[in-house]
Formats: sequence, structure tokens, C-alpha cells
Amino acid sequence: MQNEHQAGFPKLSAPARRALSSAGYTKLDQLAKVSETELKQLHGMGPSAITALRKALEERGMSLGGDPNPVEDVDAYLRALDEPKRSTLETLRTTILEIVPEAEQVISYNVPAFRVRGKVIAGFAAFKGHLSYLPFSGSVLGQLGEELKGYTMTKSALHFPVDRPLPKTLVKKLIDARLADAARR
Repeated sequence: MQNEHQAGFPKLSAPARRALSSAGYTKLDQLAKVSETELKQLHGMGPSAITALRKALEERGMSLGGDPNPVEDVDAYLRALDEPKRSTLETLRTTILEIVPEAEQVISYNVPAFRVRGKVIAGFAAFKGHLSYLPFSGSVLGQLGEELKGYTMTKSALHFPVDRPLPKTLVKKLIDARLADAARR
């Protein structure tokens, strides 16, 4: 296999590199025609390699071939939810798109997400007892300390009730903080 950097591949384990080479894949772009299922069948191709390849493709505005349309994936994610989770997250989706209409809807780390200028800047997820807003950065929530009083959170997820959408003003502040964070990187 040619130099990984020249081929556009992320850093991969030796077995994963050999698997790609043996299958005739010499450039990252070729994987846009290959499904995840096909990659998983290659001996030496593990979950971490597939995640790294998916991320490298996403950074180039591509995805693994055979993968469904990302907007349809977001729709399917929401359709699979019970009420009131579905309508609460649909409201959040609409709010995010009103704030950043140029955002591309994608699935990142198996959850709906929004990408602007190649960076994932927001996302959401549903859990049994709560919903989460995901800024895709470990520093955003810490910047908005007082604004987030009353919410529970982790370093990378803001939890909110299944039946109460986040206020648009708060979502705008979260997105503005993430966009500023992304611009610095």
C-alpha cells in the first residue's frame, strides 16, 4: 500500500492496512463505493479501523458506499422513537436548522448530527429517561456554566427532559460556542 497519508487513509493497524491492500483498496476515496458490511468481512478489519475510516470519509464529505442517505437516516432515527421523545427531538432538529440552515444532516457515532464546514457542531440522542444535546466537543458545555444551571450533564452531553425541548436561545448559544471552538482548531 502506498504511503497512508498520500492515499488519504487515517492511521490504521497493520492488519487493517493489509486487509485493505489485499482487497485492492489503495485510496480512501475508493471506500465511498464499499459498504460497511463488505469492510467488516475483510480479515483484519476491526471496529476501530472502520470507525477511523468512516470519520476520515466524513471529513472529506463522503461516506461508506451502500450506506443510506444521511437525512433519511436521521428521519429513520426519529421515526423509531416513541412520543414524546420523537416530537421533542424533531423540534430540536428544526431549531438547529433554523440557526444554521447551511448545516448538513448526518449520522455521526450512530446519532443524528449536524455538520458545518466539515465539522460536526451539534447532535442529539434519545435515552430511556432523558434526551441529550451533543455539542461534539468536551469544552462547549463548560463555557456556558450559568446558562446550563438546572440541567444535568456530562462533559460532552447536556441532558434534558423527554417532553421539554431546549429553548432556542440556549441552542443558539450552544451552537455559537461550538462554531467558535471549531474555528480555533
